Amino acid sequence: MCAGAWMSEGLRQAGAAFGAILCCLALAQHADSAEVRNYFSPMVEGARVDACLGSGACGKPAADAFCRAQGYDRATIFQRERSALTRALDSGRMCSGGCTAFRQVKCFTTKSDMAGL
Repeated sequence: MCAGAWMSEGLRQAGAAFGAILCCLALAQHADSAEVRNYFSPMVEGARVDACLGSGACGKPAADAFCRAQGYDRATIFQRERSALTRALDSGRMCSGGCTAFRQVKCFTTKSDMAGL
C-alpha cells in the first residue's frame, strides 16, 4: 500500500512537470522576437551619416534616429570615425572637412508575433 501511494504521488508530480513544460512551450510560441542588423559606414542621400543631429544631439540620439529611419526601435551599438563629408539625418545639414560619421550602427527592434491578434 505504501508503494502504491508513492507511485501515485510520483505520477502526479511528473504530470505537473509535464503540464508546466507544455505551458512554457505554448507561451514561447507567442513571445516577442528580436531583429538585429548591422550597418557599416551608413549613408543618407549620398553622404555618410553624421554622428550628430542638426539639433546638436550627438552619439546615441543620432544613432537611434538612424535606426528608426530604417524601421528599427533603437541603436544598441555605434562607433564613430572621422569623415570628409557627412549629412545630419534630421536637418539634412552637410558637413565638409573635419566631420564625425558613424563607422557602424547596430539596430535592434522587437517584433511581436501577436501583433495581428
